Amino acid sequence: MLEVEVKAHVNDFHSIKSRLNEIGASYDKSEHQEDVYYNAPHRDYAETDEALRIRKIPGKEGSKYILTYKGAKLDDKSKTRREIEVEVDDREKTAAILENIGFRPVKTIKKDRISYLLDQFIITLDKVYQVGNFVEIEKGMGEDEDYQDIIQEIYKIYKILGIEEGFERRSYLELLELK
Repeated sequence: MLEVEVKAHVNDFHSIKSRLNEIGASYDKSEHQEDVYYNAPHRDYAETDEALRIRKIPGKEGSKYILTYKGAKLDDKSKTRREIEVEVDDREKTAAILENIGFRPVKTIKKDRISYLLDQFIITLDKVYQVGNFVEIEKGMGEDEDYQDIIQEIYKIYKILGIEEGFERRSYLELLELK
């Protein structure tokens, strides 16, 4: 699957939440996320623009864990990339498998995320600890589809939300490493 995503740095979420309500976006969920990123033994993901992480999402009935691989970005306007995700039952065992075959943990990114749905788009308001506030708009699609039209639709939504600057292609991991 391809994930077509564009994100923008913003100062606060107050006016954005109001605009989301005005345009008919529906609140989906709020959650805290902790992402442990790994680097590969056979190549440097910072150089290849790939990512491998284990995400922890704490919940009332226990935590949920998702192992995600993200391929290199496909263009210079968005964060469109191949994404493969699988839910895993045990974070510690998954981490032990990765570490025993040579993957090493690099950094942990913590964020509070509020998600909205607008048509087939997911709009998230991310408060990323030690990095800042961001709005992400994304849509998943098949790998054989043309994603350029979706990128244009995403930028139209940003314009409607009043966001016309602050766009960022670097990952939260890259941004944290700059601090």
